[in-house]
Amino acid sequence: MRIRPTLGTTFINEGSRIDYSEDNPYQIDVSRRFYLFDVAPVSKPRMTQSDKWKTNPEHPDINKRQRPSVTRYWAYKNVLKTQAKEMNFEMKPILDVLFLLPMPNSWSNKKKELHNGLPVTVKPDTDNLIKAIKDIFCENDSHIWRDIGEKRWAFKGSVIVFQ
Repeated sequence: MRIRPTLGTTFINEGSRIDYSEDNPYQIDVSRRFYLFDVAPVSKPRMTQSDKWKTNPEHPDINKRQRPSVTRYWAYKNVLKTQAKEMNFEMKPILDVLFLLPMPNSWSNKKKELHNGLPVTVKPDTDNLIKAIKDIFCENDSHIWRDIGEKRWAFKGSVIVFQ
């Protein structure tokens, strides 16, 4: 007979907490193995059936043009796949990824210095960024049983996948 451990119907564990302060800039943990993809992250757009056959973003007929978000996503996908092939990258069952989003050009240098390494609290959503990574590197992502995503401001956009 198998015994199932349980904590009851409701439970609060008063253990220690991790400090996720937004005031401290991020420092990359160089003691861990990671792959650095030199491309600004793009989230996965919601695809429609017409995105399969609308492949030309410059088509003269506006009804046959590819949407700009889809065009950006396909370009992002191509760059990631090319760089992954160069580095012999393969997806592991635990996905731990850091998205470094480029700061807008409209920001002053002072504001950029203040925000460098701080968490991004605006769009794109982290789950859509992770969904793009899974879609690009996995035909079937059922083998991934844990995904951790984080997005931070940076002077230059890139994707870092820890292993």
